[in-house]
Amino acid sequence: MGGYNQQGPSWSRETTVTEYYGLQVQGTSGAIPVPIVYGRNIVAPNVIWYANFQAHAQSGGKGGGKGGGGGKSGAGTTSWTYTADIIMGVCEGPISAIGWVWQSSPVPFTLDALGLALANGTTPQTVWSYLASKYPTEALTYPGTAYVCAPNWWLGSSGGINSNNFEVYGVLAGSGFNGIDADPAQMLYDFLTSSQYGVGFPAASISSDSLYNSAYGYQTYCKAVGIALSPVLNSLEQASSIVDRWLKLTNSTAVWSDGMLKIVPLGDTAVTGNGATFTPNATPLYSLTDEDFVYSPGEDPVQITRSDPYTLPNWQSLEVQGRGDNYNTGPVTVWDQSMIDRFGLRVGSTITAHEICDVGIAQISAQMILQRALYIRDTYKFKLGPEFCLLEPMDLVQLTDPLIGLNAATVRITDIEEDDAGVLTITAEEFPAGVATGVAYPTQPTSNGAPSASNPPNSVNTPLIIEPPPSLTGNAVELWIGVSPQSGDPNWGGCIVSASLDGTTYTEVAAIQSAAKQGVLSAALPAYGGANPDAADTLAVNLTESGGALASTSAAAAAQGVTMCFAGGEYLSYTTATLTAANQYNLTGLYRGQAALPASGAASGAAFCLLDSAILKYAVPGAEIGQTVYLKFQGFNIFGGGLQDLSTVTAYSYTIAGTGMLGPVASALAVGTAMDFGHVAGDAVSESDDYGTVSATVTTVIDLGNCTS
Repeated sequence: MGGYNQQGPSWSRETTVTEYYGLQVQGTSGAIPVPIVYGRNIVAPNVIWYANFQAHAQSGGKGGGKGGGGGKSGAGTTSWTYTADIIMGVCEGPISAIGWVWQSSPVPFTLDALGLALANGTTPQTVWSYLASKYPTEALTYPGTAYVCAPNWWLGSSGGINSNNFEVYGVLAGSGFNGIDADPAQMLYDFLTSSQYGVGFPAASISSDSLYNSAYGYQTYCKAVGIALSPVLNSLEQASSIVDRWLKLTNSTAVWSDGMLKIVPLGDTAVTGNGATFTPNATPLYSLTDEDFVYSPGEDPVQITRSDPYTLPNWQSLEVQGRGDNYNTGPVTVWDQSMIDRFGLRVGSTITAHEICDVGIAQISAQMILQRALYIRDTYKFKLGPEFCLLEPMDLVQLTDPLIGLNAATVRITDIEEDDAGVLTITAEEFPAGVATGVAYPTQPTSNGAPSASNPPNSVNTPLIIEPPPSLTGNAVELWIGVSPQSGDPNWGGCIVSASLDGTTYTEVAAIQSAAKQGVLSAALPAYGGANPDAADTLAVNLTESGGALASTSAAAAAQGVTMCFAGGEYLSYTTATLTAANQYNLTGLYRGQAALPASGAASGAAFCLLDSAILKYAVPGAEIGQTVYLKFQGFNIFGGGLQDLSTVTAYSYTIAGTGMLGPVASALAVGTAMDFGHVAGDAVSESDDYGTVSATVTTVIDLGNCTS
């Protein structure tokens, strides 16, 4: 696209890239199910409405560019960025919140950082006010559907929404034993009975006693052993398959008896944990002998089927979504070394368990699945008369049959069939005590090998905030700010600077991406009145708080202020930095009284900071002299994620004195006026991410918001 435009005697090619006229998506469907999210897990959104798609031209100028050399004019380039009003459906509501958002990278963001607002999916639900005012004929409320929305949402140069994954605090989030995931008992009941998205199972046909009994109920069992789930239901699947999977992961089973659905844990010993005690029913109801069995010609009264241990898996893995690893999928593996030694390694098929997001829970669940497969190998089949009609699956009985070596062996009934004559054909499994109890062994968390991109960094040390003298600012009032992380945290990648005039309402005004080399004087520096360099005095500094390191330079560079430092009020530079201990230096070859100020010296413990390119510089208009500004520094990690909550970071106040202005001008203009915190000047719109365009090495004008580089 584009063409050749004649400009004088030479020709240049003007290049443009494709301009999109609508949202770019890989595909769309009106039949995608609305996901159901329990607990806390991630889900990808689906665009359900958009309008006002806008293309914004980004034109590159013509010229030789870097390197110069007097060549011919270069090519002009036109590229495009896009915005749109958009609504993206997330899942069934109501949900309590959305945590992190991953956008085509391992670095997470918050909804606020992306300019998105959340509708929780209540029923009824209030219409999005922007939609109602600008598109009243399309203003649907989407009751029962949680969605995110934004006007003029930034689409970048692709014209699409890219890949988004939202961490959803879904239905029953926090109801589990760990305060994060969902309680399986409440989750199962909600899934079966919810009038909004449930399977329509009648609530009256669910045994609440089996779910919630404080001694042996399903809820008590899951809490005591430490199991909670966070499933995402986002594909077509039979409800029975979903329930079977949940019960398998929680070592339980469902029984239909006497017109009621009962959920029965398979636990066989008492368990206490997480404030709950589970006591299983381990008492056999009958002790059956040859006098009780119904005989069939040519059949043994009790038939036994034994599994071949050489076919049983002794190595079992669950594939889970590790919450501590940004919900990446990975295996949690358990094994039985004694069975491996006896029968050789037998690896079982990996069980998909994306309902589990905690590797500790996964280890317990996998352990119980493995033990059940390995140690419950014998199956019994026998017949009883109608007088035993009150038996139901999961009941325990004892079997005695001397001919096959059974002497009051306890078994658990798994299935009962009744024929027309009332004869009960019963299938049971062996009941070895302790097999159905999981033990929480230490386990290695799942990880993709990369460090976590969501860990927050340390907070900043008390920042250096100074107003340099006119000789350093060109007779302008400037604030110089040096910031570093506590203990020199290597995970600290920088911070967002937010400013306020009232200490309550803050606006993002800049970003710092380099840590200042700051600390304190470890010994007093005396005043000096002689010629430079000062060969008699040593400046001893301790940079432990910032983890900073200093390098030596030449005498000529020091004389020019290349290593200029702030030391308790004096501006000076040094030639040689001698390391005396970790992050501690003796600075010699001092050039005192820099910045046309006297070499006044400084006391031990006074603030020290190297005034290098890590220092953020604000140019302050004279009208703002006398104002008190409050500054907050939200740290983010080296991946750009883990942003600290603005409400939790310390506010530092500073009153602008006008030090950088000459004499009476400073006093004449020391009048307090309101500062206008807004967007970075030169930007077409005010955006929350404008700070990303401000470098810590450039000078900005501080009407503290209308910043200009």
